Amino acid sequence: MIRIKPMRFSRWFPPDDPVAAAVARLCILREDLFIELNGIVADSLESLDANLSEFRKLYFWRNSLRTLEEVRSSLNQLNTEQGFRESLKVELPEVQRAFEELKKELKKAYEDMLYKLRSTIGAHLDQTVIQDALNNMDPRREGLVQLGDIRGKIHYKFAGELLIAILLRDTPDKDQQAKFEEMLRMSASVSRALGAIDDIVAWYARDRKRRPEVG
Repeated sequence: MIRIKPMRFSRWFPPDDPVAAAVARLCILREDLFIELNGIVADSLESLDANLSEFRKLYFWRNSLRTLEEVRSSLNQLNTEQGFRESLKVELPEVQRAFEELKKELKKAYEDMLYKLRSTIGAHLDQTVIQDALNNMDPRREGLVQLGDIRGKIHYKFAGELLIAILLRDTPDKDQQAKFEEMLRMSASVSRALGAIDDIVAWYARDRKRRPEVG
């Protein structure tokens, strides 16, 4: 059942409260991540698949790299706040566990993937990396371009394949598509971040209600 209820910003996120600011940031990032993960896993989104569904998945995947890094940063910020740490100690074990597991998972993802990819194809496209991929590409490799009489019908369908070539420039051309699909599945598994953020926000709401000024 869906319920929509009003919330007062000054009660949920009072001024000069760094924990409130960090949780507010997480709420925004949670909604970003929800859209991005759905964009990655959906089989078809007709209005967004005018190029290719693969390019749409790549687009949302690239954006999710930035979002996950922002989530990681927000969790680290929360963990520096003594008030948060003290309140978390009296919470349900599953909430404590969700917070710690998400921190560990994002730390591992950052070390294994996020840092490298965010700085090459995520937050921006690195020209040096693009040049390196082009230099090492099989000269016989081909892509597709769609031409039309109006701009809305023109699509550089090769752009998605080019991104995969950049991303997997150290992988043989014939193995790149399978490797990329494996990476997509690994990234989509971070959808557990959604549930963990929801647990943190639910904890925060309970903690706010316990305070006298909230009532």
